[in-house]
Amino acid sequence: MHDVVWTPGRVQRFWDYYSSNSALEDTYFTKLVGRNLIEVVARRIPIGSALDLGCGRGDLIGYLLEKHEAGGSDQSPESAATVNRRFEGHSRFRGVSVGTQSLPDSSVDTVFIVEVVEHLDDATLKVVLSEARRLLKPGGHVVLTTPNAENLEQSKVICPECGCVFHKMQHVRSWTPQSLTDYVSRLGFDGSAFTTRLSHHRGLKRIAQRFVSLAMRHLDPHLIYIGAAKA
Repeated sequence: MHDVVWTPGRVQRFWDYYSSNSALEDTYFTKLVGRNLIEVVARRIPIGSALDLGCGRGDLIGYLLEKHEAGGSDQSPESAATVNRRFEGHSRFRGVSVGTQSLPDSSVDTVFIVEVVEHLDDATLKVVLSEARRLLKPGGHVVLTTPNAENLEQSKVICPECGCVFHKMQHVRSWTPQSLTDYVSRLGFDGSAFTTRLSHHRGLKRIAQRFVSLAMRHLDPHLIYIGAAKA
């Protein structure tokens, strides 16, 4: 047995497969809880125009387009092509690029980086947050989400052919509210992280789910960071 070494090519292969498999559409985080995430964020900041950095199949963009101009970027050409086809012709859709190099400085009010930071090593994460700062308008915000205090070992699987051990969703690190707040602060943002339980339910079902969670003293599974670029 041996741990996987996540090279850029292997990461791209993993997510190209994931995004091209239609049977996995309903497993995407933003499809399940993206609307609730937007509601939580909108209670704290004005979202304005938005960019989903690492947009996957574009489910968050779809929810954002209900009220906001929105676009995205992704390292997977397959994912970018899928989202551009999906929202082609929508009046508020700004398009999805492969990477962020072609996107102009100070062009959006809010950069969403949803369920991405748990996949990245330090070098890549610094580049991603630097790009987020470049893309934000003055006074804009970055929004990060990640699992809260995830036990990575619980989600590891093994390839029975080669013996390679890897996290089934390609996670490589775990975050707490304090560690995420401290890390992002060192890279030029002023904000804080908080825990919550995002849900695909609405109305009374969502309230009931939250009540049961509190009664059972379950750990909030989701972590959200909201911050503005430091002057």
